[in-house]
Amino acid sequence: MTTPSNQLRIGLFGAGPWAERTQAPAIAAHAGVEFAGVWARRPEAAKALAEAHGTTAHTGEAGADELLASCDVAAFALPPDVQAPLAARAAAAGCHLLLDKP
Repeated sequence: MTTPSNQLRIGLFGAGPWAERTQAPAIAAHAGVEFAGVWARRPEAAKALAEAHGTTAHTGEAGADELLASCDVAAFALPPDVQAPLAARAAAAGCHLLLDKP
């Protein structure tokens, strides 16, 4: 499921402070990773975080599905009540999950 260059494609779900300060910089800085995009409930936050890290912003339900289709791993920086249904969708789409909250 990796890209032809053998880079792991990671999509980030969430664009709040935790995503901005920790997860997005770590994903963007990792040599073996392609930062596949950012999805957020707030379009302006997704766009700002994606632009800061040279990737694509995704919004809305269709955007979440687009990002899931373009990544191997879904990383989550969302409140648990938002994270849970998206994590189930990511697992059903065949993505590996990086969950920081129970």
